[in-house]
Amino acid sequence: MVLIFFTLIVMFANVKISLMILFSIPLTVIGASWTMLAIGYHVSMPAMMGCMLLSGIIVNNAILLIHFAIDQVKKGKNRREAMLESIKIRTRPVLMTACAVSVGMLPVAQGAAIGLERLAPLGAVAIGGLIVGTLMTLIFIPAVFIWTVKEETIRQS
Repeated sequence: MVLIFFTLIVMFANVKISLMILFSIPLTVIGASWTMLAIGYHVSMPAMMGCMLLSGIIVNNAILLIHFAIDQVKKGKNRREAMLESIKIRTRPVLMTACAVSVGMLPVAQGAAIGLERLAPLGAVAIGGLIVGTLMTLIFIPAVFIWTVKEETIRQS
């Protein structure tokens, strides 16, 4: 998470926006935990690998939303209009990514193939975390962006 944070600071040149993007990672842990509890899996190395996979995907989704909104603010829109435009245009790619990874992880989560039994928690965590994390990211990240980011700060950078 520290490496992701420093990379985001370099990318956005703003600590507040970098922290906002990192805020999306705990949203995935909620879905991953619920899934593990529902299915009855224990915390294991494959489950933790699934959480790392989730972190990368969800951070990417948050970056898509926020970067597009920042571009719109630089073009002259206020932060609310910019984020609404970002949601309109970027929701489909975000949902397509989540659906593609979830469907791709189904065989792993089932553990049906020989040798995949050990990786079943990885697939389950990835599917549950992506579903919940993506939906929560599409709700909370725009709200936090609208409430906390100032247009003057974005236009100056």
